[in-house]
Amino acid sequence: MSRIISIGTAVPQFDTKQSSILDFMVSAYDDERVTRKLNLLFNHSGIESRYSSLPDFNNNAENNSFFTGDDGEPTVEDRLNIYKEEAVPLSVAAINDAFQKIETSVKEFGITHLITVTCTGIYAPGLDAELISHLKLSNEIFHTGINFMGCNAAFHALKLSDMITKTDEKAKVLIVCTELCTLHFKAKNNHDNLLSNTIFGDGAACLIVTSESYAKLHHHSGLDINGFYAIILDKGKELMGWNINPVNFEMILDSKVPDFIGEEINDIVTKAGNKLQIKPEAIDKWAIHPGGKKILDTIKQRMQMNDNELVHSYKVLNDYGNMSSPTILFVLNEILKAKPKTDETIFAIGFGPGISIETALFTYAG
Repeated sequence: MSRIISIGTAVPQFDTKQSSILDFMVSAYDDERVTRKLNLLFNHSGIESRYSSLPDFNNNAENNSFFTGDDGEPTVEDRLNIYKEEAVPLSVAAINDAFQKIETSVKEFGITHLITVTCTGIYAPGLDAELISHLKLSNEIFHTGINFMGCNAAFHALKLSDMITKTDEKAKVLIVCTELCTLHFKAKNNHDNLLSNTIFGDGAACLIVTSESYAKLHHHSGLDINGFYAIILDKGKELMGWNINPVNFEMILDSKVPDFIGEEINDIVTKAGNKLQIKPEAIDKWAIHPGGKKILDTIKQRMQMNDNELVHSYKVLNDYGNMSSPTILFVLNEILKAKPKTDETIFAIGFGPGISIETALFTYAG
């Protein structure tokens, strides 16, 4: 068995209230019909603030340095240049947070495997190579990147780390999920684009994963990984995705996604429970990816959950918005901060393009 012994999180410096982002969007679109749509979306978003690596969304003309420059609309190259500048320091902040929680340093701990996750910035040598250099890790370290898999990509990294630590009990795996979603803003008037611009923010999260035997030997509490269940719902493949065009990475997020997931969620949980040998009523904590307020509301209604069962997902959505791949790790971090009891079970669900559904079952080891 594998254990997550620490979770670190970080957000960039520009903390912007949702009301200020709305003002920016209204100005950027400059269309009365769009303004009415934006007001409706923002007022029902369930988000209070989001973070960005750019100052522009504060809607202060003096600070707008990227989207309102004299060179016209930023290109993909312009956006990726910002990603290259900002992704490493944001990742390092999350990594430092994770290691501070177990009262050691990267150097003292001795990472053996590095997995990076992103879908908002791609280049080579990539984030993994840069972190190896910045953290002074061995140039012979196992490293790989999970790219362009969307909001549930952290589950894929967890699966890989689980296989690694089951193969090598001495393995110490570092997972880093870093997304700069706000770099890809574009004032395009269609519902997918308006919805994306309403909810996405920037953030990074880090996991340290070891074997259970290593964790016990060194007295590390955390989340034991019991197993995974995944399914691709091909009939929803047109509802969510990414398109790369000359200007940006364009997010496809159809308004039908919440209802689609709602129709499938009970069957998904049943199938996952059958594989992982747990009944829904035996699950103590739920970690649902907050892809949007309507997704959470629909799941809560379809699964007949009480007000407390999705409290951590709603909190992350309120405080940060949807940050793509790090978001589910922020939810798990909130659960840990709430101090679960030993042997409590945590069931996590994420959603990504495909539509692909990823689930994982954890048990808290105190």
